[in-house]
Amino acid sequence: MAKFLCVCGESISTSGGIPNSNEWRCLSDIEFDRLFGQVDVEDLYRQMVIFYRCPLSDHIWAFWDGLESPPSLYTPTAVLDGGAGGTHEAGGDRPSL
Repeated sequence: MAKFLCVCGESISTSGGIPNSNEWRCLSDIEFDRLFGQVDVEDLYRQMVIFYRCPLSDHIWAFWDGLESPPSLYTPTAVLDGGAGGTHEAGGDRPSL
């Protein structure tokens, strides 16, 4: 899979430039604790769950079982926290690497 379409119609690339600004990797806290001591970066990379974030709508596509299985889709919603953070809506300030 070199790219796929988000539900908003935006094309999300799964290949190309490295690093891929739309690709995120995640490791659970439990899995992280199992990596006590020195870690082989390649092994760590392979163990992580792959996520892609749509650059237009902020939808998150999680490939929990690898790229060979269908992803789970997570849809952003506005969050009202009542504090200094205010609201965050799709397309707003995003964390960067």
